[in-house]
Amino acid sequence: MPNLPPKPRHRGHSVRHWLACFGLAFLSVLVVQSTARAQGVISGRVIDAEVGEPLAGAIVELVTGTGRVVATATTGANGTFQISQAPSGTYSLLVSTLGYETYRMERVSSQQEAVNVGDIPLVSRAFKLNPIVVTASRAQEKSLESPASVYTIPSDEIQERQASTPVEHVRGVPGVDVATTGLQQNNVVARGFNNVFSGALFVLTDNRWASVPSLRLNAYNLIPVTNQDIDRIEMVLGPGSALYGPNVDKGVMHIITRSPLDHQETVVSVAGGSRAGNNVGNAQNVWQGSLRHSGLFSDNVGYKISAMYFEGTDWKYVDPVEQTNRASAIQAGLPNADLIGARDFNASRLTADARIDFRLDDQSTLIFSGGMTNLISSIEMTGIGSAQADGWTYSYVQSRFRSGDLFAQVYANFSDAGDSYTLRDANLVNDNSLLFAGQLQHATNFGERQRFIYGADFIRTIPRTNGSIHGRNENDDNIAEAGGYVQSETELSPMFDLVLAGRLDYHDRVDDIVISPRAAIVFKPTPEQNFRVTYNRAFSQPTSINFSLDLQSSPTLGPFPDFGVRALGVPAQTGLTFRRDCNGGLCMRSPFAADPSAFLPLDVTPYWQNAIDGLATILVAQGSSLDPALEAFMRSLNPAGVGTVMRMFDAQALGFGSILSEDAAAFDVEPMKPSITNTFEVGYKGLIGDRLLLGVDAYYQQIEDFIGPLRFETPNAFMNPQGLAAFLEGPLLAAGVPPAQVPQLIGALANVPLGTVTWEQTPSSNPTDLFVTYRNFGDVDLWGADLGLTLLLTDELSFTGSYSYVSDNFFAGLGSAKVDSIGDIALNAPRNKGTLAGHYRNQRLGVAIELRGRYIDSYPVNSGVFVGRVPSFTLVDANINYTLPIATATQVSLTVNNIFDDEHQEMVGAPFVGRMAMLRVTQSF
Repeated sequence: MPNLPPKPRHRGHSVRHWLACFGLAFLSVLVVQSTARAQGVISGRVIDAEVGEPLAGAIVELVTGTGRVVATATTGANGTFQISQAPSGTYSLLVSTLGYETYRMERVSSQQEAVNVGDIPLVSRAFKLNPIVVTASRAQEKSLESPASVYTIPSDEIQERQASTPVEHVRGVPGVDVATTGLQQNNVVARGFNNVFSGALFVLTDNRWASVPSLRLNAYNLIPVTNQDIDRIEMVLGPGSALYGPNVDKGVMHIITRSPLDHQETVVSVAGGSRAGNNVGNAQNVWQGSLRHSGLFSDNVGYKISAMYFEGTDWKYVDPVEQTNRASAIQAGLPNADLIGARDFNASRLTADARIDFRLDDQSTLIFSGGMTNLISSIEMTGIGSAQADGWTYSYVQSRFRSGDLFAQVYANFSDAGDSYTLRDANLVNDNSLLFAGQLQHATNFGERQRFIYGADFIRTIPRTNGSIHGRNENDDNIAEAGGYVQSETELSPMFDLVLAGRLDYHDRVDDIVISPRAAIVFKPTPEQNFRVTYNRAFSQPTSINFSLDLQSSPTLGPFPDFGVRALGVPAQTGLTFRRDCNGGLCMRSPFAADPSAFLPLDVTPYWQNAIDGLATILVAQGSSLDPALEAFMRSLNPAGVGTVMRMFDAQALGFGSILSEDAAAFDVEPMKPSITNTFEVGYKGLIGDRLLLGVDAYYQQIEDFIGPLRFETPNAFMNPQGLAAFLEGPLLAAGVPPAQVPQLIGALANVPLGTVTWEQTPSSNPTDLFVTYRNFGDVDLWGADLGLTLLLTDELSFTGSYSYVSDNFFAGLGSAKVDSIGDIALNAPRNKGTLAGHYRNQRLGVAIELRGRYIDSYPVNSGVFVGRVPSFTLVDANINYTLPIATATQVSLTVNNIFDDEHQEMVGAPFVGRMAMLRVTQSF
């Protein structure tokens, strides 16, 4: 491995200095206008945000920063108003009427003779609870008309809450599991099966697949989007392969950004704060600065640029395996040994994004966009241990076109890992992968009751890892996927809709074409009530990592430098197979053989001298030593007949487990197949009165050929402890070894690995390593329920709540048609979780307050090399957003997560997380 360059410190200092000066320059322009004698005219029109119809009788008020009303008007029959006696100055405009949310417009100036503020859309309570969504059916529809469970996080909630990634906004959504692993690192999935290196949730940004190419990793701190740029987030629970294709078996998270044609503004935001916890004496500073500027080149051409910089000191975690490997590597004189376990807790990243929108006509829009995120420094968890991200850059370019019912897009995602490296072995992560995608969709109506949506997708994944991640598979790892779909929406009657969909998908590394059907009956007794019965068949294709991974995880196995740990993908044609033709039984390889790559009979007794070397190493590690005379005596013995046993490495105990029989030790890994999820769901979502939105879903899932996480699959060979005891006890006592020490010596000797029972397909350069890999497990059945509610108690006070339950989160001894028991699989998510939040929003005072409680049940974790249990925890978060009375369009918000500083761990191998508090100042122009 080439030597890595020295890690520069304070890499974000110049960026931080520039952004701070830039932000302070903007924030210093606080507009404080005094009343003058001149008077201006302010006019506009108030409309319903949903249907665009004018609203008569709405009250329009011009108020100062302190809330004092200086002028008022009422809209007429056509929704128009005019304030003609407004004192000269700059004010806030408040618009209110019964049954609608109060609308606030900042920086309305009356210094000119005439100002027209245009159309002012008011959102009704019903529309707030039943917004337009596009993700569930890939077309616009009311949330309560959707044939799936959809939850929306609206723009006002997003803008009021300080967030470093979009994940902060989905923590309270029913069915969504969020595991925080750092200041800006999270793993998110819907309805379980989370992982430390997860791409299970299908994440979109403006219809673009947002995961890291090749790795299929949802790295939310790499998504090039700023908080001020998000219009809304839509979460669809349950499978969606019938429309979206592969890897949509757990749900969809769609981040939709603001169009510059609809939002022209300049917003500068600077946030600073600290994080507590992690047993540190002093709080650690965190800060973030962002900018969004959007405007019009003409009435039909808009542009937008945005940028964000984040920096902070992450919570600390010391991985004992990293420390053990570091000590062993330094002792062995391995290159870059000092980088093993050398975590950089200074987390920082820079994000930039640009977009231009062309409105071609009333129904047609052409959009070009591009963006990048540079992960300057971050610690990221993977299935083979944590990695130090050092200059990892993710970027994209996208072009999309919509005209009526026609939608088309092409985009490309790029990844450059920079100088990132794995922390258990300091191996450079060289990832320069890319993904190309194209999509075409159209819809056709036949009469008023029949609608068809149909389209096709193509995805080309090109991994380029320079031999680091895919190793010897580097030149044969490209993947092409293509699919087509049709969805039929039939209005059987005014109260019944029938939705049928089907999709065919091709994967050039998998033999069979995958079929994904979907069926739903939607019963709508009223426009505000929706009952659903649905069936979905979704699938998740193996990734390029599943097929082509070839990466060292640890250069040495603790005190045994002759054994390492390596992750290996499953060859598409052959799978991974054990040889069983060595003296009629399993074959092994030994680093102590004349040819370590040769397959040998399962017998370690020829390596007695190496076993004595290992015994001496173990005793030194325990702080003692082997007496030279006793060592010479033991080396003179002949252990023929002691026998050989197999044991598997235990990632949780960081040692070898119990003795395994041949039938339980070595199972061939068949070629990878798609994981199929069949889901039956019944659900209700509706408005009770016009103030309570209630959603209830119950589902049953059958998962076939579940693709599990990385796990150890190759056992090691040891001396038989019972045979050793029978062979050594007498001679050791005769040699004068104290009786109490005899069992200790025999036990230590029985813990020295002398060979590895490995596959035929393992690389000859690492023949005796311990290997972890993926496999299709047997079938998994589970059921669960999700509950979500929103209560608008008054126009200013509301409550939201959620509760989710799943029947099982640990599946022991999963098997297959050929193997009775392979291993254990964890959902890596709780069986019970819930949230309850109260929201107070007063537009007249410019105040918004949120208080939220979260409960997460304890759950087991089995994800790659991370195995253990996460204890339950209960957290309280708060957010206060206030528009300053001394200057319009200046907002101050305070966000505190984990108010009571309850230090807790949300994923095994992740740091313990404490309180996080951020104060943000936002200035709009």
